Amino acid sequence: RLTLSLVAAGGSTQCSVVPGQIVGTSQIATKPLPDAGACCDACSANPDCVAYTFAPKTKLCFLKDNLQGNTTQDDRQSGVVPGRQPKDHWNACAGNFSTLPFCDESLPEEQRLADLVTRIQDNEIGGQLTARQSPSVPRIGLPAYYWGTNAIHGLQNVGCLKDGQCPTSFPAPCAMGATFNPQNVEDMAEILGVEERAYYNEQVHDSLDTWSPTINLNRDPRWGRNVESFGEDPLVCGLNGAAYTRGLQQEGKDKYLQAVVTLKHWMSYTVEDYHGTTRHNVDSNVSAWDMVSSYLPQWEITVKEAGAKGVMCSYNMVNGKPTCGNKELTKILREDFGFTGYITSDSDSCGDIWKSHHYVQTGEEAVRECLVSGTDIDSGSTYGQYLESAMSKGIVNKSFAATALHNSYRTRFQLGLFDFEGSKQSKYASITKEVVGSAAHQQKSLDIARQAMVLLKNDGVLPAKKGQKVAVIGSSANSTEDLLGNYNGPICPNGKYDCYPTIYQQVAAVSGGPTTLYTATDATAAAAAASTADFVVLVASNAKDGGGEGHDRDAIALAADQQAVVSAVLATGKPAVLVLVNGGIIAIDGMKDTAPAILEAFMPGVHGAQAVAETIFGDNNPGGKMPVTMYHSSYVNEVDFLDMSMVAGPGRSYKFYQGEPLFEFGYGLSYTTFELRSTQTSLSVPADGTATVAVTVGNTGSMDGDEVVFVYMTNATGGKVDTPMPTRVLVGYQRVSVKAGGSAAVKVDVPAARLALVDSKGVRKVVPGAYEFMVTRGHGDALKIPVQITGVEKVLFTLKPWWGQETEFLI
Repeated sequence: RLTLSLVAAGGSTQCSVVPGQIVGTSQIATKPLPDAGACCDACSANPDCVAYTFAPKTKLCFLKDNLQGNTTQDDRQSGVVPGRQPKDHWNACAGNFSTLPFCDESLPEEQRLADLVTRIQDNEIGGQLTARQSPSVPRIGLPAYYWGTNAIHGLQNVGCLKDGQCPTSFPAPCAMGATFNPQNVEDMAEILGVEERAYYNEQVHDSLDTWSPTINLNRDPRWGRNVESFGEDPLVCGLNGAAYTRGLQQEGKDKYLQAVVTLKHWMSYTVEDYHGTTRHNVDSNVSAWDMVSSYLPQWEITVKEAGAKGVMCSYNMVNGKPTCGNKELTKILREDFGFTGYITSDSDSCGDIWKSHHYVQTGEEAVRECLVSGTDIDSGSTYGQYLESAMSKGIVNKSFAATALHNSYRTRFQLGLFDFEGSKQSKYASITKEVVGSAAHQQKSLDIARQAMVLLKNDGVLPAKKGQKVAVIGSSANSTEDLLGNYNGPICPNGKYDCYPTIYQQVAAVSGGPTTLYTATDATAAAAAASTADFVVLVASNAKDGGGEGHDRDAIALAADQQAVVSAVLATGKPAVLVLVNGGIIAIDGMKDTAPAILEAFMPGVHGAQAVAETIFGDNNPGGKMPVTMYHSSYVNEVDFLDMSMVAGPGRSYKFYQGEPLFEFGYGLSYTTFELRSTQTSLSVPADGTATVAVTVGNTGSMDGDEVVFVYMTNATGGKVDTPMPTRVLVGYQRVSVKAGGSAAVKVDVPAARLALVDSKGVRKVVPGAYEFMVTRGHGDALKIPVQITGVEKVLFTLKPWWGQETEFLI
C-alpha cells in the first residue's frame, strides 16, 4: 500500500523512501538526528525497526515496528528498511499473543478485560488512556488505537483512498435537523460506520470510534457551533442523537458493534469565545430547572433509548465544577441513565482544570479530578505527562486508572478488536474499500439535501420557469466549500472542492437557459447583472462570518456588504429567490418583506447545490421545516449571550420567546397544499403509558409532497409546578410523503413521560390532570385534542445539585 522509491538515504543503508507521508502507527523510539539519512541508519541499527519517519523542522527521528495507519503530511520524510518484516500491529491477539488470557475468546469478557488491565504497567497507563491515539504495547501485542474520528456528517480524520475514493459527505447537522426525519440521520450514520469499517479493514485508519454526534442545543443564535446542532429543541436533538447512535453502532445486528459513537459535549456547553469569555474559562451557571428541562433530556434519550457507548465531557465548568471533573455529572450518566460506555475529555479539557479554570494547582491534581470523576480517556497530554507521577505520589489511587482502562478497553472488545478469530466471522469483516463514497451512499446524501430545503416564502415566483435567462448573484454562489459546514473531512482527491458543483453551476444545468454569475460585493454592479436577467437566484451566506468552533458571533444579521447587494438586487423588481446558506441563522429583517421568495438551505452539503437548483425549478418539492427560531437582528441586544437561562430577556427558543420572530420553529411551505384531519375528540393516558395521536394528512394540491406533523403539549395544563410554563412543548413529530390528491394516515406515539413537568429543584414528574395536544403542520390551522393523564404522580428524575442555593422561579 506504499509507493516507494529506492534512495541511498543512509550512510550504510539503502532505505526505500516515502516522501510526504507518515509511515506506521506509534513509535518504538524517538531520536534527535540531523537528517533522514541518519534516521535510516538508526532504524537499520535497531532490529525491531522496519520503518522511520523524520521531521526536518524539529530534527526528530521516529522509529516504527509496523507499516500501518499511514497518513499524508508534507513536512515528513519516511522510509522502510528493505527485507524487514513488520510485526502484526493492526490486530490484537495475533500469532504468539493468541495464548494470552485476554485473547481467549472462550472466556467471559470481564475476565479477559481484568487480565488485560493487569498487564499494563504504570509507565504505560497514561499513554493507553490518551487520545487521539493510544500507542501500541508491543510486548503483549496490543496495537495502537485512534479514538477520535470526527464524523458529524462525514469521516474527517482520514484521507481519500489511493484510488481516488473519498468518504461520503452529508449535509451538516443543522440541515439534517430541518428534515425532521430521524431516519435520515440513522441512514447517514450507518453509512459512516460502514465506511469507517472499510478504512479499518484496509488498514489505513486504526479507528472504529467517532467523536460524534453533537447533541447540544442551539441555545442562542450567536453560538459558533450551531452548524453542528440539530436544533433548538431537546426532543429533536435527542431523537436525532438516538438515530445516529443506532445507525452507527448497529447494536444487535452482529456479535460486535459496527463502530462506536461519542456523544458531545457533556454538558451545558454552548460558549466558544465571546468577548474574552471562552469555553476554556467559562463557568456556566445553570438552574436546576433549566438543566433538567433543557440541557439533559437529549442525553437521556440518546443513552437510554439507543445505548450510546461513548460520551465526551466538555471544556467548560457548570455551577462551579469542571464537567470532566464532576463525579455527580458522571453519576447522572451511569446511575440515572444507565450509561455503560467510556468517557473521554474534549481536547485536553483535563488540562483546562488547572491551566485555565484554576480549579486545582497542578497537573497531577487535574489527573485526580478527571480520573476520580470518571473521565476514562484524556484527549490531550495531561494523563500522559502526569498520571504516573500522580499515582506514585499518592495523589490518585491506581484503582481509578484501572477502572478507566477497563472502560476504554471494553469498547474495543465490543468492536471485536480482541477476537482475532471470531471477528473474521463478523459481517463487518467483509466490508471493502469499494463502499467508500459509493454511488448508493452519494444518492442518500443527495436525498437528504433535498429533504432539507425549507421554503419560507413564495409570492408565486417558484417554481421558476426553466430555459429563461437567469442571473446567479452572491459571494457564495460559486463556492461548493461554503455549502459544507465544519468537520468536513476530505471532499475531493485533489484536496479541493471542485469535484462537486456550485449553486451557479447547478442552476445553469437544471435551468438549461443562459446563466450569468456575479460574486463580488459591488451593489451597483450586482443590480446591473440582475437587471439583464429574467430571474435572479440571490445567495446570501454567513459561511465566512457565521461563527465556528472557538469563536462565537456578535451579530446575526447578514454582513453589511451582502446586505447592500441583496437590497440593490431586490430593488430592481426582478422575480427572484433569496437563498440562505448558513449554519447559525441569518436574521434577514427587511429582506423578508422585499424578497419575492425565500429558500432556507442551511449547510446542505456536497449535493446541496443540486438540491437548491432542483427546488428552485420545481424538480424537488420542498418539505423541510425550521429546526430553530429565526429572530430579528436586534435579538442580540435583548439577551445576554452568557446567561444560560431559557427565560432570560425575551426568552429563548419557541418555548419561551415572547416576541414575534421572523420565522418560527417548525415553519416551512410547500409547492402543494395540505390539510390535517382527525376524528379524535379526546385522549386518556396513564402516567406510565403512551398516547397515540392519529391524524390524516391530505394533499389537496397538484404536486406530490412531504409534510411534517408536529404534536405539541400546550400550556393549558392541569398539572402545575413552581417554574415557568412554556408556550408549547414538542412531544412528537413525523414526516410523511403524500401523493397529489391523496392522503396518508399518521400515528404519533407520545409517551406520558414527554408531558412531564420540571420544578425548581430539578424534579421531573408526570402529574395527573387535564392537558392539551396541539397538532400542526408548522403553520396554518391547528387541531386541539384534550388529554387526560390518569393514575398517580410519577417521578422520573431527581437532580442532585452539587452547588449551593439556586434560583427560585415563580409562575
